Amino acid sequence: MPFLRGIFSLRDILSSASAAGLFILAFPKMDIWPLAWIGLVPLLRGLDGQPPLRAFARAYLCGILFFGGTLYWLIHVTLPGMVLLVAYLAVYFGLFGVGYTFFAGSKTVWRLFGIASLWTILEFIRAHFLTGFGWASLGYSQYKNLLFIQVADLTGVYGVSFLVVLGNLLFKEILDGIREKPNAHKLKFTSPLAIPALVLALALGYGVIRLMIARRAQTRPAPQASIAVVQGNIAQAMKWYEPAWPDIMARYKILTGAAAKEKPDLIIWPETSYPGILWEDKELFDELRGFVARLGVPLLVGSIVRENGQYYNTAILLSKDGEILRQYKKIHLVPFGEYIPLRPLFPFLEHIVPIADFTAGGEYTVFDFPQKEGAKSKGGGEYFSVLICFEDTVEGIARQFIRQGAGLLVNMTNDAWFKDTKEPFMHAQASVFRSVENRRPLVRAANTGVSCSIDASGRMVQAVADERGKKTYVPGYAIMKVRFDRQKTFYTRYGDVFILACAGLLWTAVRRRGIFKR
Repeated sequence: MPFLRGIFSLRDILSSASAAGLFILAFPKMDIWPLAWIGLVPLLRGLDGQPPLRAFARAYLCGILFFGGTLYWLIHVTLPGMVLLVAYLAVYFGLFGVGYTFFAGSKTVWRLFGIASLWTILEFIRAHFLTGFGWASLGYSQYKNLLFIQVADLTGVYGVSFLVVLGNLLFKEILDGIREKPNAHKLKFTSPLAIPALVLALALGYGVIRLMIARRAQTRPAPQASIAVVQGNIAQAMKWYEPAWPDIMARYKILTGAAAKEKPDLIIWPETSYPGILWEDKELFDELRGFVARLGVPLLVGSIVRENGQYYNTAILLSKDGEILRQYKKIHLVPFGEYIPLRPLFPFLEHIVPIADFTAGGEYTVFDFPQKEGAKSKGGGEYFSVLICFEDTVEGIARQFIRQGAGLLVNMTNDAWFKDTKEPFMHAQASVFRSVENRRPLVRAANTGVSCSIDASGRMVQAVADERGKKTYVPGYAIMKVRFDRQKTFYTRYGDVFILACAGLLWTAVRRRGIFKR
């Protein structure tokens, strides 16, 4: 690649590509999560001794390669949009590279905490600026590392990102120390490296304690329910093809009928699983209501609803008699997926992402869990809320639902847009962290997978899968036992205050570096 050699040296390309490759392998579908703890090292070593502009270019290249290899599935929706998004997200890597150079030459332990804080703050900004895009945050790579992710009930996912970056810095410092002093076989306890090592050890210990507490909690009485999740596996090209609607309804009815034989308390269909626009085809809606009444089991179904000329992505709860009990209209819409930002100012965007605009709902709805026939009044936290589509990637929405009283979270999604890629598994990563952050079980109902239940410790307990264990592009159902909970974690109560701690650590590191000395 001659054009790259004009900008980057071979060493630049190798250091950036190595880091990006290790990070990509740490995420689904490979899920080699330990690689995230060393993935940053090649980039950091490549940034040593570089001027800010050069550091930005190296880190930006790493970001391009990482996000390109991690978010490639967006091409199934929009290729130009994917390219623009990757180019934008890589800027945060570049800014990190520049920030890293400011600490060159510093040997204090504050430098390590400052660099880790810088990365974490940039992730937080990326997840919230212009509605945000928090996918592929470094902490998400650890969703199978149950010991370390338990700290998320204090810090959110960003605390896990902080720990992973701190681990990378610690590893790099050890390598640098060995290179400078080949005969130094062990670190002294008084070494500055002992402090970040202690922080990692404390996080690990906290995880051990939290998992022990969770195991004991399973033996205590608590409200429980049996929930059936139906995965229709409807091809995206068929969902809005009107002649296919009767076949779609027939498939869901067959799967739902089989699930109902196991007498669940509630059956859940995925996002927009109802074919067409709710209420606009009276015959089709009456068919659904009659079907639910014959089963005698409440149904939570996803559908598009049109009211006053506006479209809403909606979750609707039908009683065991087929009557509408309550509905939730999606609050957080996906930019360039459900609406086009600044459409009047940039009309050409319609040609890049040809979609109709949806309207956002305005209420954080909490559903009463349907009563069993003859059951006494339940109470005790038997309420749930629904996260539609990518709302489970926005930590603040789940947190608000819990604060409103939800004892269970439900994610209804349709990941068929992205074919059989890593996207459904990356999406499930976010659900794991929403469970741990708020200590709530979460049930996922996806059109193509991953349909599963996640306990309050972030463990995927049950999932829809075929006989080979394949979770995507397979139809089926699963019966899931869930426990309702009413506790509120530190994170639920106070949110992302850890970012303020990171800001304090970064400021302290900058002051210790002497950049703002009088």
